[in-house]
Amino acid sequence: MARPGWAAVVVVAGCVVLEGRGLLVDVLPAPAVVLTVVFVVLAAAAVAWPIAEDPARPGTWSTRRSLGRSAAVAVIGTGAFALGRLVGGGHAPIEATLPLILANSLAAVAEEAFFRRLCLALLLPAGAVWAVVGSAVLFAAVHLTTYGAWVLPLDLAAGLVFGWQRLASGSWRVPALTHVLVNLLVVMG
Repeated sequence: MARPGWAAVVVVAGCVVLEGRGLLVDVLPAPAVVLTVVFVVLAAAAVAWPIAEDPARPGTWSTRRSLGRSAAVAVIGTGAFALGRLVGGGHAPIEATLPLILANSLAAVAEEAFFRRLCLALLLPAGAVWAVVGSAVLFAAVHLTTYGAWVLPLDLAAGLVFGWQRLASGSWRVPALTHVLVNLLVVMG
């Protein structure tokens, strides 16, 4: 298990980079390349970080959940977002292109690896509620510069759903799949 001090450094660095990604895009050439590198590095760091997932140890969870349970959790979470989109209405902010779809999918997977695998696991010793709420607050906060304060409640709610999915399914991949589908709803909606 990695030392907690280094884990805090990785989480803070990841949040700073995510919060500043808009500035990176504005200042550096080739924003698509910059964002791709940011999200690939973020995902790689989050997936490579050693976390305890031994169900016999307190403060951890089992990664061995049934495929049926994971599918049900994915359907419930995606259905909640689809219902929200239906009720809230709206339209896609820009035209959906293959590069945009791929970029949004990469961002979703990287963010879920970071927030639901790494951050949630690091917060879990404080309790499941603290882990879900803490990772959701961080998730919402890093989207402030990208989308503005008006979307903060939506991002917080999304983070709570993704956190619930993480604990209910036992895998960060379920909220990652849901996040990809949600991003597709926004881009193609």
